[in-house]
Amino acid sequence: MELYYKDLISEDASLEKLVDDLMLVVQGANDFAEAAGVNLTPIKREEIHTHLQRLKDSCHRIKEQAVAGALATDKILRKHPYSSLGIAFVCGLLTATLVSRKR
Repeated sequence: MELYYKDLISEDASLEKLVDDLMLVVQGANDFAEAAGVNLTPIKREEIHTHLQRLKDSCHRIKEQAVAGALATDKILRKHPYSSLGIAFVCGLLTATLVSRKR
């Protein structure tokens, strides 16, 4: 018997939402740079545009890597569900032991 969960990660805490929010910040910075760029030299304007483009590319790359990582994790968890559960249990037990020793 196999169970499928569609929403294991809440939408509020998803990495995709974080990247989308970061893209909104980049777009706002781009609009600000264009508005402030009236008084800039063409070289400075091009430099700002280049930096913003690199930031946008990085955001897209992070999003692609996050999706690929999530798919790979999902594939492994579906292939080895009991082993994954055992590993998670041992990690939790180890963490609890270490935390209780510090107190």
